[in-house]
Amino acid sequence: MLETRTKSEARSAQGRPLGFARRLYHKLLLVPRLPSSFRHIQSDYATVFMMHRVHDGEPGAEGLEAKHLRRGLEYLRRNRYEFVSLSELFRRLAGEGPRLRGAVAFTVDDGYLDQAEIAGPIFSEFDCPVTTFVTTGFLDGALWLWWDKIEYIVSNTRQKSLSVRLGGTALQYHLNPESGTRGTLADFVERCKVVDDEEKHRAITRLAQGAEVELPDNPPARYAPMTWDHVRACEGRGMTFGPHSVSHPILSRTQPERALEEITESWRRLRTEARHPVPIFCYPSGCDTDFGDREVAIVRELGFLGALSAEAGFAEPIYFQRGGDQPFKTERMPFPEELSVLAQYAGGIERFKQSVRMRTRRTGNRLR
Repeated sequence: MLETRTKSEARSAQGRPLGFARRLYHKLLLVPRLPSSFRHIQSDYATVFMMHRVHDGEPGAEGLEAKHLRRGLEYLRRNRYEFVSLSELFRRLAGEGPRLRGAVAFTVDDGYLDQAEIAGPIFSEFDCPVTTFVTTGFLDGALWLWWDKIEYIVSNTRQKSLSVRLGGTALQYHLNPESGTRGTLADFVERCKVVDDEEKHRAITRLAQGAEVELPDNPPARYAPMTWDHVRACEGRGMTFGPHSVSHPILSRTQPERALEEITESWRRLRTEARHPVPIFCYPSGCDTDFGDREVAIVRELGFLGALSAEAGFAEPIYFQRGGDQPFKTERMPFPEELSVLAQYAGGIERFKQSVRMRTRRTGNRLR
């Protein structure tokens, strides 16, 4: 949502732009020894970081730059945060082993080649455990990821506008080479997440036909997966792997038998190919509307330690030790480029802010 302000509203009481206070705040977050002053806030919880693509200076590439990942890991090491594997984290959350005191764990989603060739060596360099959740059909060479198909179509069409029907809605997109295609991509991808999975794939086919773009059978190099040989090589450097479905559908938009197959078959394939598969599931897309009680029940029945969502939050023992489904809805934080934001997430400040917001919301509800 765009936000507009008057000139007077854009200045603080001292006459300085409001941006000054924000810049000062972020500088203070990086003051030496500040993380240690928040250890009391950090006790008994952990931050699980979530990542996707990683690139090493490739022009126009999407994802986190390798230099930002390396700088972030160096910062966490220097400030003595505990790096824990995801399996160990889930066991300690359940009460096995020492208490958590601001520990951090790392996850990477999907199974792209860059995650093995670029991210893997960086995590190994810092002796940092990381779990990559792979879309097994992608690694098997049976498919390429559906949002990459959309990007490929929009990026390669010569049409100046595209019309496509999705879920009963006629969509019209005007493509402007000067402003780029990011808005078109984002809109169509988000709309695809809220329709039936089969309709999503039919719409992508219609989009390609209207764009007069032929989709290759195999993903181009920009969208290539790692291989199972990469998986085993990365295991040798300390990376572990968990299941992320077969084809990365929005599970809540699939039929019951399809949801069951996506979860169970991805786990079966991973156990066949990986030496030390991690019994933790990662829901595709992972927002709270992308999975539900049905998927939680499947994962629980398979004997998993838990499952990860993409909702923003922290992993806390209270949710693991009092029963219920919360271990199968464990929240994560996106790994940020800015060190000050990383300090805010890992150092307890963001968790404190969340708790204040929750208390304020509860108080407001009682007053109403």
